[in-house]
Amino acid sequence: MPKILVVDDEEKIRDILVKFLEKSGFEIIQAPGGREAIETLRQDNNPIDLMVLDMKMPKVTGADVLREKSRLGKSFPAILLTGSVDAEKYLMGLKEVGLTEEDICYKPVDLFVLLEMIKKRLGIAP
Repeated sequence: MPKILVVDDEEKIRDILVKFLEKSGFEIIQAPGGREAIETLRQDNNPIDLMVLDMKMPKVTGADVLREKSRLGKSFPAILLTGSVDAEKYLMGLKEVGLTEEDICYKPVDLFVLLEMIKKRLGIAP
């Protein structure tokens, strides 16, 4: 069962994502913010297959988490959650960590679109 790290500072959004992804057959680790996500990434006993990450969080942003993921040599894919207004300003920084616009899922999140993005990145047949 693939393990997904879900990172979002908004508890309601995180709870919806977690419940939907668990029902879709994934094992979920959740982090309520960037600092907790980085702590999780630093743990070698937590193999992660994919990360769903909110870009706009207080103090430690999604971009900070992506930079630390890269610094730690973690190579699993990431899907970024953001509002369409914010996406433009993140695109340049995303390229630095090997991500593209195709790795962005816009809010409000369509859970079935997100699920398809996850399956595609994990190589799971539809």
